[in-house]
Amino acid sequence: MQKVGVGVIGLGYAGLKHLKAYIQNPRTEVKGVCDKNEKLLHSISQEYGIKLATVDYEELVAQKDIDIVSICTPDHLHTEPSIKALEAGKHVFCEKPLATTIEDCRKIIRVVKDTGLKFLTGQILRFAPFFISLKKIYDEGELGEAFFAESDYLQDARFLLSGWRVDPQNPQDMVLGGGVHTLDLLRWIIGEIDEVHAFANKKSLVDTPLSNDCIILSLKFKNGCIGKGLISVGCIRPYALNLSIYGTKGTLINNKLFLDKIPGLQDFISIPLPIENEFPYFGKEIDHLLNCIEKDKTPLVDAVEGAKTVATCLAGISSIKEGKAVKVEATF
Repeated sequence: MQKVGVGVIGLGYAGLKHLKAYIQNPRTEVKGVCDKNEKLLHSISQEYGIKLATVDYEELVAQKDIDIVSICTPDHLHTEPSIKALEAGKHVFCEKPLATTIEDCRKIIRVVKDTGLKFLTGQILRFAPFFISLKKIYDEGELGEAFFAESDYLQDARFLLSGWRVDPQNPQDMVLGGGVHTLDLLRWIIGEIDEVHAFANKKSLVDTPLSNDCIILSLKFKNGCIGKGLISVGCIRPYALNLSIYGTKGTLINNKLFLDKIPGLQDFISIPLPIENEFPYFGKEIDHLLNCIEKDKTPLVDAVEGAKTVATCLAGISSIKEGKAVKVEATF
């Protein structure tokens, strides 16, 4: 069986995760890598025996033996290489967030529609067995109708704060950097978010160019549910990504469940699902994209889905700046 040729643009934290997942996949073969850091580029290409190593992503996407391109550049630099790859006839796996502006999201969506190629946005929690199981519990009506839902992204992110993430010329916002996980998770399970009212402070990472390090987002869903998203990247504690759903028939808090239909229940039932400290499901994302290409199906998190989560994040960022609730852009 001929393997699918792959190129990876950007060899930072996410790029190396993509690269290793492709190498481990029996259906794919990495044909090229790209990064601006020539020393890193040479080291990686030598280690894994990759024939093309270039600092020019246009050279990579022009290769005829490359069918899929992973975009793992800094968040604000996803748009141009995504579009160039699509225009060169490549399917694209783009790391989250899809882009950092509504305009850039729309640019990518237009090219995806024009080319008809497959595009996957890397919202990895949708591929985590833990959250797939929690979604199934909710979708099957065990909790009834959700009236409140919340998700937390809690991390001591000091180990991540280097390079582009702390570039004062291109300041990053952790609502997009980390909150993109919590908000996408809530959108996926509960439904579209209509309005966001957010507050933030910066008490821990004061020596960084980040605009804030702790954000709380009050959420109003279109279906009438209300919710909360908490993003803290300066907290001194182990990593956690939490999900709670309060419904008319029961409550779910991570892997603990309380159901009205069980008479006399005094405490939460523990579901035998492990709480995960990391979500290493890049391989599942790649398999999904390959299957979508083979069967001509739209990926679970296509460019439009990626854009809707970005729009929710941007509403939160605008709310912090404006000091008021902000509607989520809904037209893509």
